[in-house]
Amino acid sequence: MTQSVNQPALTPYDTGERCEPKLWQKSRTEVLAAMRDEPEDIGNVDFEDEESRTIVTVHVARNDDGTHTVHIVPFGDRDEISIETHFEDD
Repeated sequence: MTQSVNQPALTPYDTGERCEPKLWQKSRTEVLAAMRDEPEDIGNVDFEDEESRTIVTVHVARNDDGTHTVHIVPFGDRDEISIETHFEDD
């Protein structure tokens, strides 16, 4: 498909190829407010489809031993979500 000069190129977010990240707190002020009221929500990111429906909410937390855990809260049926991990040396 060829894009015309006047038509902006569609991004992977526009086409639905990738879900678009939406931060829950977009500023330091919002983070500080969340720390007072709902600290468990800090760092959450929603990933939305092309129709602005939340597909998953994700955050990463450091464990006591220094390792990290990626927390994924899927919305929808279990058979609609798959999880892959990709490591730098794969």
